[in-house]
Amino acid sequence: MKRLLNKTLLLTFLFCLAAINVQSDEVQKRLYLPRGSVDTQKLIGPPPDVGSEEYQKQIFTVLWLQQTRTPSQVAFVREKLNFIRYEPIIGDSIEKVNIKVLRDVMASIISEVRDDYDGLKAEYDYPRPFVADDAVKPATSARPVGSYPSGHAVRGVVYARILGEIFPDKKEQLMQLGLQIGYGRAVAGVHYPMDIVAGQKLGNAYSDVIIAGPLFKEKLDTISR
Repeated sequence: MKRLLNKTLLLTFLFCLAAINVQSDEVQKRLYLPRGSVDTQKLIGPPPDVGSEEYQKQIFTVLWLQQTRTPSQVAFVREKLNFIRYEPIIGDSIEKVNIKVLRDVMASIISEVRDDYDGLKAEYDYPRPFVADDAVKPATSARPVGSYPSGHAVRGVVYARILGEIFPDKKEQLMQLGLQIGYGRAVAGVHYPMDIVAGQKLGNAYSDVIIAGPLFKEKLDTISR
């Protein structure tokens, strides 16, 4: 009985180990944004220490934006960031593409981008403005993760850049919206200005890699048919 129990435990252990290896392989696999394709830490560098002179400048700006924000700005920052946010700019041009493939591609890209910058957020673990200073009253919600860099700023640019490749005549308008989405996070009091700058740098770097990749070029042909 003891020998049978040991054998059962060994088989269970080996099964679990195999399952972990499969999951690990799946985690490692990225289709559009290969791991390490952007030297993120070198690109944006670490945030300043909380309480430092640079930090004081950042929190001062957040508080000033809080005092001057308007109801229309608050309404803007409360809108969800997704593909639908950009559709009014795209307009009737959306009917000329394969919308299902486009949505699937965008969903995969955004998932990979988020996976990458979430690692940075966890590493820096920088407190959001309203966590570091009780005087900051956020105008919208935020995930309970680090403030630096801003994920909205990253995704705002990535959405704009990728959609701009598909709808080139709308590039400028798409980018204007993408940038404004990032800026709005500081207005909302959930990010510092430096978070936005870092996020937009990452968004452009990620987009460069994605757009130059063979899979995106292949999907672009399918989307545009």
